[in-house]
Amino acid sequence: MKKLVDGRWLYVLAGILNIAVGVMFYAVNLQPQPAQLATITAVVHKPQLPKVRVVPATTGVPTRIVIPSLKIDLVVGVGSFNAASRSWTIDASRAFYADISLPANNSNGRTLIYGHAQWQVFGNLPDIRPQAEAIVYTDSGYEFHYSYQSRTDVVPTDTTIFSASGPPTLVLQTCSGNWDAYRTMYYFKFEALNKV
Repeated sequence: MKKLVDGRWLYVLAGILNIAVGVMFYAVNLQPQPAQLATITAVVHKPQLPKVRVVPATTGVPTRIVIPSLKIDLVVGVGSFNAASRSWTIDASRAFYADISLPANNSNGRTLIYGHAQWQVFGNLPDIRPQAEAIVYTDSGYEFHYSYQSRTDVVPTDTTIFSASGPPTLVLQTCSGNWDAYRTMYYFKFEALNKV
């Protein structure tokens, strides 16, 4: 009887194994595939942005300034601050470009030209009218055209004039007040650039 149980057990195991293989065969091969869902491909059109053309700023160190309405036509030298004597390069015959300000340019910041408040230099500046034209000629062969906008008085220790931010601006500076206690700043807006 023991042999019979052992023999049957072998047949039962073989049958279970056959059923398992059949189920696996069915699962792998005969099971119907689920219906394929139609895929929606969204076509996104990115707008073509124009290529940015980077144009470097045109710059130049001022060599001459002309304000036709005031009959000002001056040679412009390069002026520096002497820390030892605490003074700027200056004389009574011409104007000076402050070399710690930005050169004349069509990009940003302030270009400072200064001179004495004497008739042969900037003595006529208080008579300037709104929108008066100033032309700055540079060592790079360009002329920068500006229009007069406004003026303000500052103390000699005010250094905000040397800011490199903001639109390109020409600032003319001369002394004013009793015993030259103030510096008057004349602000000009950049308008145009021409090759000489």
